[in-house]
Amino acid sequence: MILAKNVSKIYENGAKKIYALNHINFEINKGEFVVILGQSGAGKSTLLNILGGIDTLSSGEITVNDTNLSAMNERILADYRANEIGFIFQFYNLIPTLTVYENVALMKDIKEDILEPTAILERVGLKQHLKKFPNQLSGGEQQRVSIARAVSKNPEILLCDEPTGALDSETGCMVLELIQDICREYQKTAIIVTHNANIAKAADKVIRLRNGKITEIIENENPISIKEVEW
Repeated sequence: MILAKNVSKIYENGAKKIYALNHINFEINKGEFVVILGQSGAGKSTLLNILGGIDTLSSGEITVNDTNLSAMNERILADYRANEIGFIFQFYNLIPTLTVYENVALMKDIKEDILEPTAILERVGLKQHLKKFPNQLSGGEQQRVSIARAVSKNPEILLCDEPTGALDSETGCMVLELIQDICREYQKTAIIVTHNANIAKAADKVIRLRNGKITEIIENENPISIKEVEW
């Protein structure tokens, strides 16, 4: 589904070139639960932004469903972001003046064939909170709203940037379990950026980044459930 060939992202500081990504290669199959591991500055978020059509690569090629991202103009990239990608961030980016239901139903303004917001909110355990506002929810509940919003858009790919970074371990485990379950249930491809190596055993594929380079790609034939992860 996703194929990266010799991908680099370079920032120039005068005559000096800084490689955020340095000639990386990988592939991700449809429906996989993928974890991208690395410390701060490894290039994880840069890679996620490129996959999401927010940033562009400097060289190389990334294809998604045989479509070359680097060949897209800004209008086509906007359509790609709207139709193919669901974003889940560390900070929930909910609109404070909208209710839980309205925050999710907002996806109707972006895409026509969204999944029913009430059904998705029930799936993430928030049916009883439809009329509440974000400030009336806990951090874990707000993150579940952001997951429901991303999933309801019915994207092919869920991109998750440190989705548990602002949560305690128990709530983080619940959120990751939900993402893993949704990945399986709706046959979505989920790509999670994190520095938490414990999550790796639950992934179908683990991509380790260091200083902009891939140091290792691991495929787990028998990934464990998030519940079995030692935190």
